[in-house]
Amino acid sequence: MDLDILYQDILLALPSDPIATKHISTDGQWSIDPNGLLLLDTRIYIPSAGNLYICVLQYNHNHILAGHFGQNKTLELVHCRYFWSSLCANVQQFCKSCVTCMQSKPQHHKPYGSLKQLPIPERPWNSISMDFIEKLPSSSRFDTILVIVD
Repeated sequence: MDLDILYQDILLALPSDPIATKHISTDGQWSIDPNGLLLLDTRIYIPSAGNLYICVLQYNHNHILAGHFGQNKTLELVHCRYFWSSLCANVQQFCKSCVTCMQSKPQHHKPYGSLKQLPIPERPWNSISMDFIEKLPSSSRFDTILVIVD
């Protein structure tokens, strides 16, 4: 995504954003840059319209020069230039949903335990377990399977 297109989309969304309309006329920390973007201190305010948050995150996380940094580095990159109310939560959710990051970064958890075979029952119907497998793709209007293990 081109940065100029992103800024044009932000400018188009500013008039309909209630936070932006409240702070455009106020002095103090809020100001308007020469391009018409609303600034909080020196950071660009991103309105909550459309998918502007995702566009900013993609530009700073998925960009060729950004290199799929982790949550902390992406938050630092975004936080120094942009502002919106749920910035930290959005960065965390975006980085967790990045397929490239999940495939290439190592997992930091204990290794999975070894699988253990079920004991062989002494006689039929000695131990029975039942379970439902739900929310499967519909087949003849059914989406649940009852599994019974003897």
